[in-house]
Amino acid sequence: MASTERIAATFQLLAAGCWRQAEAAARAVREAEPGNVQADLLAGLAIAAMGEAERAAPLLAAFAAARPEAEHPCLDLARLQPILPRALVARQFRACLDLAPSDVRLRRAFASFLLEADDPEAADAVLAGLSGDAAAQHLKGMARAELNRFASAISSFKIVVALNPSAAAAWSNLGIVLKIEGEFHKALIAHDRAVALEPDNPQFRVNRAVALLQAGAWERAWQDYEYRMDLAAVPGFDRSRALPALSGGVRLAGRSVLALHEEGFGDTLQFLRYLPLLAELGARVIACVPPELVRLMRLVPGVAEVVTDAAALPAHDFVCPMFSLPRVFGTTVATIPPVPALAFDLHNPHGPACPDYLSPQVPGEMARTCRAMTEEEEAPREPPGPPRRIGLVWAGQARPAAPGFRTLDRRRSAGLAAFAPLALVPGVSFVSLQAGPPARQPAPSGLELEDNMAEVTDFLDTAAIIATLDAVVSVDTSVVHLAGLMGKPVLLLDRYDGCWRWLHGRSDSPWYPNLRIFRQDNPGDWSGPMARVAAALDAGTVFGEIVTELA
Repeated sequence: MASTERIAATFQLLAAGCWRQAEAAARAVREAEPGNVQADLLAGLAIAAMGEAERAAPLLAAFAAARPEAEHPCLDLARLQPILPRALVARQFRACLDLAPSDVRLRRAFASFLLEADDPEAADAVLAGLSGDAAAQHLKGMARAELNRFASAISSFKIVVALNPSAAAAWSNLGIVLKIEGEFHKALIAHDRAVALEPDNPQFRVNRAVALLQAGAWERAWQDYEYRMDLAAVPGFDRSRALPALSGGVRLAGRSVLALHEEGFGDTLQFLRYLPLLAELGARVIACVPPELVRLMRLVPGVAEVVTDAAALPAHDFVCPMFSLPRVFGTTVATIPPVPALAFDLHNPHGPACPDYLSPQVPGEMARTCRAMTEEEEAPREPPGPPRRIGLVWAGQARPAAPGFRTLDRRRSAGLAAFAPLALVPGVSFVSLQAGPPARQPAPSGLELEDNMAEVTDFLDTAAIIATLDAVVSVDTSVVHLAGLMGKPVLLLDRYDGCWRWLHGRSDSPWYPNLRIFRQDNPGDWSGPMARVAAALDAGTVFGEIVTELA
């Protein structure tokens, strides 16, 4: 059998996970053809896959030395199918590093692996001392940004672009971190350089759009933000039917417009305010949303039809992802449309705690609870009255498949333990609005939670609970938008690198008049904003209409 056939057969054994057979086959090729580097690689990978890191290291190091232009073979090990345990791959990297501690390519490869494995601290340590290597500095900047060490990340990215002014990705990453630190002018210069170097790169366009949005320069941002459609497919989106900007004179009378949910529930809740405007222009509005939003979406004025299956959509003339609606209407900070008049009573904060329309649609026990609270609210009370009811949300929706989601979720989710200071506020009681696995987190000492979320099936059920509350305290997630739509006072706990929609340097929001922002003073530290929330609750300034002096 020719060596090429033997190598192919060995590779098939490796791909099938037959590690010992693959090692034996590779050894046979090596004996027949001493110096066959491909056989060295396959033998080293097979041995490494069995967890024998020290025995595999010399073979992998030999291949790396023979092929200096190729990626380090430890990366091949990390990509083997079936996927090997991360700890096993990390041990192999370290065994190879023991043999070749000065191998810069190996250290860069190991750092990349560690970043993908969500271990930025170890990645930063592996790169120590590589100050003059642009690629290593880029990885160091990414690791330090993941660690919330933003000033240090800026320094690393600046080194990269100084060493290699054509490094478009480094310019873009520099812009991202400068934006986090509020240096918008410098951030946009960096983003402009990235786009100029690679004008067809959709990620660089989106990164620039996010900086423009957070800076409030929305007129410049919306078109670039459409490049997100090149990064992740939106089921049901047909570019040939994309709804153009209405400033172009497009007529909607007698035409049908399909509005599509994209990723986050909060995005759809935030932008559904545009759907009645489409209807006012004569469009027949169809909304395609997940089942959790169907009943709520049916309450939106002007929505003629609500569907859930993006693979079997009704006939339509135009299609528009929800996040494209601000572009269609040419929205600026000054022209954000108000929340629509849903079935919620948004203009009577002192009215019944539970709107009549909700009771027959929620689970039986929740409806009874809601009616009982309504009767209690309407009955005469003697001071000091019952505790004010505050809804709490401490974590966002889990979307681990979304790129960069783990970092975002780690930064925006506070965890229930961080809410401990609220337990000391007198005259309030707390109600859980938390869904998903984080709902199982234990409450800190003294913080007692009423929890009916096990009965919740969709956002209308959640709305029924919110209707019984005096205010909501939440991290940046969909409940913020739901409570905002209902006109409830919302105290938003915002991460240091807050989302663009809350703008920069503001404690209020043009999207929701009754929302106030309590932002981290230091990355990852919730103690400051939580103390300010506790003080606001203690002062009683968040009940009824939120006043400007709150923040």
